[in-house]
Amino acid sequence: MNPKSIAVLGASPRPDTMGNTVIKNLLRVGYGGAIYPIHPSAESVLGLPCHRGVDSLPEPVDCVVIALSADKALEALKSAHAAGARSAVLYASGFAETGERGAALQAEIGSFCRDNQINLCGPNCLGIFSVAQGVALYSAAVPEGLEPGDIALISHSGSACIALSSLNRFKFSHLVSLGNGAVTDIPEYLDYLAQDPSTKVAALFVETLRDPAAFASAAAKMRKAGKPIVALKVGRSVSGAAASAAHTGAIASSDSALQAFFRRHGVVLVEDYDELVQTIALFSATRLMPEGVGLGVLNVSGGELAMTCDIAERCGLVLPDLCESTVAHLRTVLPPFGAPRNPLDATGVGVFDTKMYGDCLDALLNDPSIHIVAVSQDCPSSMGEDQAAIYEKLAKAVAERANHAHKPVVFFNNLSARIHPDVLAPLSQIPTLCGMGNALRAIKHLVDYAAFASTEAAPKTLSVERQEEWASRLVSGDPFTERESKLFLEDHGIAVTAEGLASSESDAVAHAEVVGYPVVLKIESADLPHKSEVGGVIINLSDADAVRAAYRQIQESVARKAPEARVTGVLVQKMIRGGVEAILGVVTHRPFPPGIVVGSGGVLVEILQDATFELAPVDLETAGELVNRTRLGSMLGGYRGSVVGDRDALARMLERLSDIAVAYANELEAIDLNPVAVLPEGSGAVVLDALVIAKTQR
Repeated sequence: MNPKSIAVLGASPRPDTMGNTVIKNLLRVGYGGAIYPIHPSAESVLGLPCHRGVDSLPEPVDCVVIALSADKALEALKSAHAAGARSAVLYASGFAETGERGAALQAEIGSFCRDNQINLCGPNCLGIFSVAQGVALYSAAVPEGLEPGDIALISHSGSACIALSSLNRFKFSHLVSLGNGAVTDIPEYLDYLAQDPSTKVAALFVETLRDPAAFASAAAKMRKAGKPIVALKVGRSVSGAAASAAHTGAIASSDSALQAFFRRHGVVLVEDYDELVQTIALFSATRLMPEGVGLGVLNVSGGELAMTCDIAERCGLVLPDLCESTVAHLRTVLPPFGAPRNPLDATGVGVFDTKMYGDCLDALLNDPSIHIVAVSQDCPSSMGEDQAAIYEKLAKAVAERANHAHKPVVFFNNLSARIHPDVLAPLSQIPTLCGMGNALRAIKHLVDYAAFASTEAAPKTLSVERQEEWASRLVSGDPFTERESKLFLEDHGIAVTAEGLASSESDAVAHAEVVGYPVVLKIESADLPHKSEVGGVIINLSDADAVRAAYRQIQESVARKAPEARVTGVLVQKMIRGGVEAILGVVTHRPFPPGIVVGSGGVLVEILQDATFELAPVDLETAGELVNRTRLGSMLGGYRGSVVGDRDALARMLERLSDIAVAYANELEAIDLNPVAVLPEGSGAVVLDALVIAKTQR
């Protein structure tokens, strides 16, 4: 990021070549160190004398820039290492992005660099432009007039660097286009930024997350340094997600895991460039973090405030009612037809009465239920001078109060167009955003990040007497039957149905007498995870004759439909009547750690697609919030006169399942609990069917 000397392999006197552009960039930004162009025959490049090779340089160099083709890269790195270089930038394409052969070459280069402690940026990249340090190891033309600032951009995509740095809106500390990230990837640069005094916010353009553990560690350092991370992750579509062996994998996509992973580590995830731009603009410019979730909004249009409410609700923003004293005060400030509520319409009078307009802003800032104030206005750069002059006065009124406020204030143009420069001028110390939707989404991100930054999750552990024994059982590779899955769950404090394994009709009747009628009979076979498809399940058996007949029927059906299946008996299970059916589970979407799923269960689980996902561990409060995110949560609340379900028992089961996911992260692939009967309030929740899948399952 700040080498004292640079050698450029592939330097060229010909304009419009990569080797020429790099040297031109270094000269343009005023790089103060030594620049050594390397060329086999040229005398000079852009006035700098050439050298025939790195071995002929007068001193060892800190960094080598390799502006050569992919086939020459490894030899260039070897010669650079021999000459003492310990960092390099490799621009060339033709590596892992091209297929198997390129991937092998990239792996060889990566191994060489790691073995010899060479920090490599690339390949397939634009390189690094440290605006703060005046170092442009960059193969594209550096943006003209780019001033040093506090936003660092780290991108797998070179185009993203060009697009975002060319907006003429931001001041950057560093631009990093790292391409394939063969040696140094996003976590390494975040480690650097966490210690970098010139950086306040990191913006990421992420194509792949290769090492979640390293990323999590770097994100923790950024959090400790008080530096938010805003990420645009591409490749999140359902078509790119891998299928899972369990129902829980089918209803919780890998994108759910990505979102949960970023949420767990305080990374703000945005959907597109526009949302990214507004979010980093807000995080960079704000001097205060909100101390709560309450948003107050000020405008001079009731219609636009109605639209603000619509979008804010979809974003999950909270627009609290104003306290009584604020309402009483606003009645003395507003014209008689004004309504003292949040969002606050200063009415058309406020456009011309800037004192009244400012008093309205003061009222919002002084209300204890408001933690952040947004001032919205229509002030595009295309508006006429007379109109701009009016709104400039409003902007000055906002600035006078916001610059001394004890709460954050945000000004946004309701339209996506840039704000008129006359209106913008007084707001230099205030975050200014464009476009109502993206502005409100950015504000929601700020509120969420502030809440994240102010809390610290306590580590959780699972205390189970037979934990080592169960870990060994999972590692064995033998599939779990339903009965074994339930024994595993029961040992870990999760309620399951009373049951017994029968090997004959009389044995089945004996077990039924013990667990109590009515009962369910199920075939037990590790080869038949979906027993009903082969006639292996019969329910609602209320006497001994029904049990005997069902036992025979199940044996005959399975023998006919699945003759190769290994059958170990028939499970006799207590039948649970009533309750709401839920699905709970553990699922692992690599490269992320395991997470938990909860939603509406039963035979229609994949059709209903009513589920939510969170990375483990979760505490009891979070478990309850997860249930509330689903339609299942509404059903448990006594939907249309139905019995209220035991939501607390379900949350406790979810919390315990989360503990299991963490404790057996190395051995466990998935758990599928479907259905779980959530009984009436105070009666608990019981697992009716279970499937435990080990990572090593054969």
